[in-house]
Amino acid sequence: MKIVALKEYKLRYPVQEKFANSSSWNTSRSAQVVEVVTDNGITGWGEGSGELKGGSAERHVIGRSPFDTETIWQDLFENGESPRAISGVDIALWDILGKALEKPVWQLLGGKVRDRIPAYASGLFYKDREDVTRALVEEARGYVDQGFRAIKMKVGFGEAYDVKNVAAVREAIGPDVLFAVDANCGYDVGTAIDVGLKMAESDLFWYEEPIVPDDVEGYLEIKRALPMRIAGAEALAGRRAFRRLIQDRALDIVQPDISIAGGFTECRKVATMADVNRVRVLPHMWGGHIRLAATAHWQATIPDWPQVLNPIPSLFEYDMTENGLRTELAKNPIRAVDGDVPVPDAPGLGIEIDREVLERYAV
Repeated sequence: MKIVALKEYKLRYPVQEKFANSSSWNTSRSAQVVEVVTDNGITGWGEGSGELKGGSAERHVIGRSPFDTETIWQDLFENGESPRAISGVDIALWDILGKALEKPVWQLLGGKVRDRIPAYASGLFYKDREDVTRALVEEARGYVDQGFRAIKMKVGFGEAYDVKNVAAVREAIGPDVLFAVDANCGYDVGTAIDVGLKMAESDLFWYEEPIVPDDVEGYLEIKRALPMRIAGAEALAGRRAFRRLIQDRALDIVQPDISIAGGFTECRKVATMADVNRVRVLPHMWGGHIRLAATAHWQATIPDWPQVLNPIPSLFEYDMTENGLRTELAKNPIRAVDGDVPVPDAPGLGIEIDREVLERYAV
């Protein structure tokens, strides 16, 4: 079996109501989709977060066996492709392998340790509403009513906003729901600590990306000062970018994104690095449905640590924002049920892409 074609699709979905994190307004959602075609008719789908360099990438992919995942990854990287772009190719190759062997990707990765992944509702962005606090409270209650036992809220908008609204949401959801916040690198070290100490009164499960992702010394300072877990690294690409954060244990939770860090091939190495340094891995997931499926297969294989009778849950980030690239692109979408994400059992990624939807949102 040989690869005969490599195609890229840049997708864009305009949202009906804009929403913001600490750094920017979101008026649309995007995805970089990769299609890899083989000579026996098997097609693999991947989702990256950067564009390939056209003909250069094709020279290192077309004519190769899709089973050469490691050498294709390395050849692309050594010839100037970024891990963000390689991610899409790599995920597509693993999708092909699963289909060719009639096995789900999680089985090719060594087997799953869970059939269902407990999910957290990832939403609660800032929206231009007359009563912002009331809107956040109603949204959070809606997630709990849908069966989610954990939620994540966007912060990083300043002390007054963060402390007031985090407290209001905690009161609305009650004490038993796990509650995380994400500042999207909105603060410097001093402000992150100051705001974090005040938000800690709302019993936070983790505080995500309070500062820029590569400030190892800053994360160590924050981690020493605050009582909650510190999470981050979703934007890092390639295993070497994670090295110091993990080896210095600057994070309690490292959050590689399979469509940014380098696909299955590279993310397995990041997870191994984290495991030997006793740092928890909870993948980041905020994108289209191919990324969602790939994350589910990978996260299904990540063991609990420590392995005890009542482990800290391996929480799956289930994006609750408006995104047709997540909700419409697959004919058989993976959906959270009662707060859990079922792990697909069909060959490959286990999803079927709707080409009509692909063409509708292609730029």
